[in-house]
Amino acid sequence: MLETSARRLACVAVSLLAATGCAEKEATAPTPTPTPLASLNTAAMQVPRIEFCKLVPDSAVHDALGAKPDSSSSYRNGDEIDVPGVGKEVVHEIGCSWTADDGASARAWVFARPVDAAFARQAIGSSKGTKGCRTTSGPAYGEPSVTQTCHQPDGSNRVRHAGLFGQTWLSCEVTRPTDPVGTVRDRADTWCVEVVNALNTGR
Repeated sequence: MLETSARRLACVAVSLLAATGCAEKEATAPTPTPTPLASLNTAAMQVPRIEFCKLVPDSAVHDALGAKPDSSSSYRNGDEIDVPGVGKEVVHEIGCSWTADDGASARAWVFARPVDAAFARQAIGSSKGTKGCRTTSGPAYGEPSVTQTCHQPDGSNRVRHAGLFGQTWLSCEVTRPTDPVGTVRDRADTWCVEVVNALNTGR
């Protein structure tokens, strides 16, 4: 009798250990890494011109800012907003932004009307004249597309990707107050992948 009870207790203990081991393995499973910007199949992506802020994962915002956002905002076509470096303007875009108290920000927006490659090339050409900014080479973000790196008057660095997906002109950017350009570029690459994946209906 005692021997049978002891065997049962041993079996229960073994079962508990096995279950605990499985739980530990599940808890330590690696987190999937985001698709690199260079691996995006942008030609197959379909990006609608919709209000998309709620589609962007919270984790993507956190990674772009390096912290939980302290504030956020969104706007629609025809809204008057305070455009960074420009002032109050009525916009013809749909977009959103998230900011942290340290000055970091992550933004994304789509032009409200359908556009063609000629408009896209014009937008790319005008971006080359932005003071304190330069266009840099890198993986395509749509076709055509542009990457803009800016060192701003307050000392922060900003990296923006913009490109044409079908008939949708999509822009996204990350601004960091103290990070070097290379770090900001890495964050912007990942952020812009997350944004276009959230919008993409061509999956």
